[in-house]
Amino acid sequence: MINVHSVDTARTRHISVQGNLQFLPDREQLFTQLVPGMYSELEITFFDIRVLPLDVVLRLMEFTTTYPKLKLKINVFHRYLGSYLFRLGIRSHVISQQTFNYKESGKTRAIVLAGSAGSLDKILAIMAKLPGKSIPVFIVQHILENEPNYLGELLERSTSFKIVPVTDKTVIRPGCVYIAPPGMHMLAENGKIRLSKEGKINFARPSIQVTFESLLKEYQDQLLAVILCGYGEDGVQAIPLLKQAGARVIIEDPGDCEAKDLLINSWRTGQVDYKFPLPELISYLVRIVEPSNPNIQEPELKRFFNKVHEQYGYDYRHYSTQSAIRRIARVMADNQLYSFRRFEELVLQDRDLFENLFLECSINVTDFFRNPETFRTIREKVLTYLDSFPHIKIWSAGCSTGQEAVSVAILLSELGILHKSQIYASDINPYVVEEAQNGIYSPETLEQSAENYLQSGGKKDLKSYFIIKDGYARVKPEVLERILYFQHSLLNRGAFNEFHLILCRNVLIYFDHELQTSVLELFFRSLDMNGFLVLGESESVVSYPIGFEVSDKVNKIFKKII
Repeated sequence: MINVHSVDTARTRHISVQGNLQFLPDREQLFTQLVPGMYSELEITFFDIRVLPLDVVLRLMEFTTTYPKLKLKINVFHRYLGSYLFRLGIRSHVISQQTFNYKESGKTRAIVLAGSAGSLDKILAIMAKLPGKSIPVFIVQHILENEPNYLGELLERSTSFKIVPVTDKTVIRPGCVYIAPPGMHMLAENGKIRLSKEGKINFARPSIQVTFESLLKEYQDQLLAVILCGYGEDGVQAIPLLKQAGARVIIEDPGDCEAKDLLINSWRTGQVDYKFPLPELISYLVRIVEPSNPNIQEPELKRFFNKVHEQYGYDYRHYSTQSAIRRIARVMADNQLYSFRRFEELVLQDRDLFENLFLECSINVTDFFRNPETFRTIREKVLTYLDSFPHIKIWSAGCSTGQEAVSVAILLSELGILHKSQIYASDINPYVVEEAQNGIYSPETLEQSAENYLQSGGKKDLKSYFIIKDGYARVKPEVLERILYFQHSLLNRGAFNEFHLILCRNVLIYFDHELQTSVLELFFRSLDMNGFLVLGESESVVSYPIGFEVSDKVNKIFKKII
């Protein structure tokens, strides 16, 4: 049941949406409320929705474009929707629902330490304790432009991290520290450092604000920002942006510092996750960077996954034991849970916490034309062979948000055989399936994939396959209509079609040998005679079922021969 209602105050219209927007009459009910009136602000709250339907996303974008003076605020109660909107360039505020006393957040892939006056000793103390293996650390400190920065030399004596001299286009790697040089803004773009001498921001160069915003684009909800002692408010304006994207922000307790203005101004935003004295702050960072092993024994894990299967219907009983333990450990650390028994109890009581585990186990790492050499081989050797067939059926298994399926459709279009092809794209995660069905991406996503497209043998502009408008890129209907998205678990052992090509890249690595064998047998039964199977470059399965021969060892392409 959908419930859409609005309340107008003197200047603001408040719209609440409870239930999903699956049916057109429900969406039309919402659209009737999106009529500009005598108000200057519009606040919309979505209570239950994970992914907005395409027409709702487009209406919100068009509404803000048509009425640029109207201030739009979107509140969401599900972090997946917040992340989806952020990827499309739509800002939203994620309202936390905590049935139990745990913190909901994403895993951490990068840390940035920022400060001004009085922060040097704090940075040294943090880095001396931080395990230096798994993630990069960025440091932005206000220093005079003409003064040398000795922080790197000091850190080399006390930290296990590698101190990397920062130059333009320095490659970002785990276990390394990157310090903003004097007189230069430090940014991160596509896995590399970019330095800029553009004007000062908040009277500072390097600017905390610039680095925060840049790292947010690079790491989104997997960034942890730490603000230490200092004056002024450089970086404060970025805090709401960090929180809207799901990143975490912690600050040192102002009582620790003589220079405390930066901390006080940060706390006043109301968007800071925690305020810690330095010893507690260090302890927190150590747990995040290298969570303690929850010491889960295999019998406990099997018992837990049996209960999850019974309660929620999802079957993780044949996931790789070590992979499953790592993912559980991340969710436990992110939610500050250090007892597996307590974690098990909460997961079975609270669907929101289970959903955190579900999303952690549903790997969604994808780009258009990811691993372009593989796509070049598919273009030149596989699809040219399939051209002789009157009708071509392709399955993208574990399709995530759809970039792989769209990439294959583009290859088919450029070979002139899209019209006689049907792509089936499936994923166990229903939210990414909905997102893929929308077929809408940010223009930045296309820009980041443009080089991959060219390396795959593309001769056009990748953007030519999309409708580009302000703020979004939509897959053209003639491409999207050849893709059928649906939710599907690879544990379903029944073959449901006879495909000429199956792609399942970097999914089997998370399964144990028994499940790998079962899935490969499913693919074998689902392939037409002489059909092709493409696995991921990281795939390392123990054995292949009888009936396959290696077609391309480097790109993990196999052909069914019996």
